[in-house]
Amino acid sequence: MSEWGLFVFFVFLLGIGGLALWIYALVDAVRMPSDAALKTGTQLVWVLVIVLAQGVGALIYLIVGRPPGGATAARLRTEAA
Repeated sequence: MSEWGLFVFFVFLLGIGGLALWIYALVDAVRMPSDAALKTGTQLVWVLVIVLAQGVGALIYLIVGRPPGGATAARLRTEAA
């Protein structure tokens, strides 16, 4: 494989990884049981950040906005309360 082909393959893998991260963050934000489960902001704001800022928005959500354990743990906490 030539250097150019290796570069294209790497960029392709990076793009697929970014898309997977974006989808994961978007699904996690949408599956939140209520706005109270989010650490900061509201569910709608986080969905807009993820959609409009793409990969960077997904990273920001996963680092700052995602509650510990994600949507499943937040749902279990709200059901137990």
